[in-house]
Amino acid sequence: MSDPHELFRKATFATQRALSGHQDVPMTPALASLERAALTPEDKTYIRGATDAVALRQRHHDPEKRITIPDAQTQTITDGMEQARCEVYGARHMAGVQANLEDYLGRRLHALNSAKMIVQDDMPMPLALELLTREALSGRKLPESMTGPALAAWRQSLTPRAREALARLADVQNDQTLFNEASQRFVHVLTLKETGEAEEEPDPSKSRGQSQDDQTESGESSAPDPDGQEEEDSTAEDAQAALSDDSDESANPEGLSSDEMETILTEGENGYEQPAGPSAQPEEERPCPIKGLGGYQAYTQEFDEEVHASDLCDPAELDLLRERLDEQLQQTQGFVSRLAHRLQRKLLAQQQRRWHFDQEDGILDAARLPRIISNPSLPLSYKQEGKIDFRDTTVTLLIDNSGSMRGRPITTAAICGDILARTLERCGIKVEVLGFTTRTWKGGESRVKWTQDSRPPKPGRLNDLRHIIYKSADTPWRRARRNIGLMLREGLLKENIDGEALLWAWKRLKHRPEHRRILMVISDGAPVDDSTSSANGPEYLDLHLHRVIHQLENDPSGELLAIGIGHDVTRYYANSVTISSAEDLGDTMVAQLTALFAPRSARQGRRG
Repeated sequence: MSDPHELFRKATFATQRALSGHQDVPMTPALASLERAALTPEDKTYIRGATDAVALRQRHHDPEKRITIPDAQTQTITDGMEQARCEVYGARHMAGVQANLEDYLGRRLHALNSAKMIVQDDMPMPLALELLTREALSGRKLPESMTGPALAAWRQSLTPRAREALARLADVQNDQTLFNEASQRFVHVLTLKETGEAEEEPDPSKSRGQSQDDQTESGESSAPDPDGQEEEDSTAEDAQAALSDDSDESANPEGLSSDEMETILTEGENGYEQPAGPSAQPEEERPCPIKGLGGYQAYTQEFDEEVHASDLCDPAELDLLRERLDEQLQQTQGFVSRLAHRLQRKLLAQQQRRWHFDQEDGILDAARLPRIISNPSLPLSYKQEGKIDFRDTTVTLLIDNSGSMRGRPITTAAICGDILARTLERCGIKVEVLGFTTRTWKGGESRVKWTQDSRPPKPGRLNDLRHIIYKSADTPWRRARRNIGLMLREGLLKENIDGEALLWAWKRLKHRPEHRRILMVISDGAPVDDSTSSANGPEYLDLHLHRVIHQLENDPSGELLAIGIGHDVTRYYANSVTISSAEDLGDTMVAQLTALFAPRSARQGRRG
C-alpha cells in the first residue's frame, strides 16, 4: 500500500511544477521537510498555500528584473509587495489556489498576532504595505479579524497622493518592471511624509502657474488667483493626512496626524478651501444631483456603502463589545429595568382594546344581560370597539455614529437604542436600528476623485458615506443584540452627514408594510464633514438637513421624532426631547416618550 504522506508530497509537488510553469523547480521547504506525523486537513491546506505562493513567484517573478535598493527597509517592503503581486495576479482565475493562499496568509498573520494590533504603530511598515498592496490588487479589503484595527489605521492615514500611488499598482500588476517603479514611488511618498520633507519631486501641476505652496503649507487658506485658477494645495492636504508616528494612542485612537486632529477639534472653522475657476470636467462626469433636495448633490456615490454591523467586525470582537455595553447597563440596571417596565406598561395601555357602550348595534354587551333578565322591558345593549391608532406600528432608530459622539454620548445612545428596541419589541412593535457615519476622515475616495478631476467648484457632498444596519425590522432583538455593541468600537465613529442618512432611513421605512411608521433620530447636533464644508461653504450640510427635515415632517406616510444627546435638537426637529446622560431616562423621559408615541392627532391637539 502506498504511503499517504508520499502521495500527498508527490501530488503537491506536481501542482507546484504546473503552477510555476517549470519542470526543474526545487521542492518547497514545506514539502521537503514534511514529516510522517499525522497531517490534519488544516495542515494540508497550509502546505498547499505555502507551495502555491512559491510556485506563483517562480512563474511571475523574473530575478533579473529585480531592482536592488540600497535602503534595507525599502528593499524588504518592495520584495513583500512583489510577492503580493505574484500571488494576487497569478491566482486571479483559480479559486482553489486563492483559498489556499488566503488560509496561508491567515496563518502567517495569526503567528504575528496581527488581530491584536490596535494602533498604526503596532503594525510594522513592511507588513502593512504588503497587506495594502494585496487589497489594492485584488480590489477586496482583508477581514479585520485577520489584520486587526491597525491596518485600518494605516489605510485611513494614507494621503491623497499615496492613495493615487497605491491605485497605480493595480493598473500595472501584469508588468513586473512597471510594478517595481510604482511600488518604489508608493514607498517614496510615504517615507517623504515620515521624514518631514516638503516635496518629493517636481509636481506637474506647477506648470499651471500655481506657486504659493509655501503659503498653503504654512496653514493659510488657499484662494483663487486673479485669473480664476485654483491654487494647488495638495501639499497642505498631504501634510494634514500624512502618516503620524508619534500620535497619542489614548487621545487619538484613529492614528490621525496632529494637523488632522486640530482640524477636527476646531470643526473646520479655519483653513477652508475656496475652489474657483472653470472646470475641465466633461459635462457627463459632473456631480449627479439627488432629487428633491433643493440643489444638494453628491459629487460621486460610487464609494458609499450600506453594510451590516456583523460585516464590519468579527463575531468574537462583537461579543467583547457587547460585554462592554452590558457592563455600562449593569451600572444602571435598576433604573433601566424600571424604565423598561413602565414604558412598556404605558405603551401597552395605548394598545388595549377600547369600547363604546350603549350602542344601538355592534357586539352584544354580555355584562349588561343580567339587567335585561331582571327587567325584560329594557332594550338590549350593544358595544363597539374603538379605533386603536397605535396598532400595526414600525419604528426605525437612526443613531448618529459621528466622532463627536465618542465617549459617554455614544454609550448613552447605545443604551437608549438597547432599551427602546427591547421595550418596543415587547409591545409588538417592529424595530429597526440603523447608524450613519463616513468611511474615513476628510473625504476619502470621493475627495481623491475630485482632486484628480481638477477640483471643479461647488462639488457637493465630498465624502464616502457609511450607513450601518445594526438590526433590521424583521430580525428578533435576541439575534441582533450584540451588533449594537459595535458603536463602542474605536475607529468606527467619524464624520456625519445627517440629511442623506435621514433620507436613507426614511426610504427603508416607507417600504415597510405596517400602517404607522415612526423614524426616531438619536443625535448630538448638527452635521459635520470638513471635506464637504471646505469645498461648498460651512452652511451647506446644515441647510440641507433643514430641508430634509421639513420635507419628512410634512410627509404623511411617516412620523419623524428625535432624541438629542447633550445638545438641543429642537432647532432642527419639531418633535424632540433632549437628555444629557443615561440617568436622565427617568420619569420625565417616560412621559416624553409616551407623548412622542401618542397618535398624531393627539399631539397636534396638545400643541394647539
